[in-house]
Amino acid sequence: MKHYTNPDAEYKWISFKPDLSVGKVKDANLAGMLSFKFAIHKVENEEINFKAHDAWKKMPPKRLEPVKIRAYIYQCRDLPSADSNGSSDPFVQVWDMSDGKPKCTQTIDDNNNPLFYEVIEMDYEVRDINDLYSYPPFILDVFDKDEELMDNDDDFLARAIVEPEDCAIVRQE
Repeated sequence: MKHYTNPDAEYKWISFKPDLSVGKVKDANLAGMLSFKFAIHKVENEEINFKAHDAWKKMPPKRLEPVKIRAYIYQCRDLPSADSNGSSDPFVQVWDMSDGKPKCTQTIDDNNNPLFYEVIEMDYEVRDINDLYSYPPFILDVFDKDEELMDNDDDFLARAIVEPEDCAIVRQE
């Protein structure tokens, strides 16, 4: 609640929770995200002057700034087994905001502790290239690859959500 009682609200990112009964989103992990700012104010017989607070003086930009994100995917440890032989065939999927299609690592067969050593480049758009809090979180999902005749749907194993402010940022001019 403390995040929403500050009159100089910051932008936040939240994940949507789908209504699975509607059936438009089959996997809860694919519901999307929303960037917003929100403030709760105590009102005592007067209107709130939002323009008195810095956070509300300026409108958000209509055009976002493009940035390229490079994710270095090294390894996973102690993944749950998804196959009957006690192992998994994992791959990492990273959300790419540019075209809405995820980018994936190679699949490592029969391994619950896979080593990937891959680089994935993604295109993002942000409000302020110099403000890490304006970047959406980076979402990495791990799936078990299924290519069997009767079961060809990949199994969701795990998710990591990495906040941009926790990343090492290197800007190239």
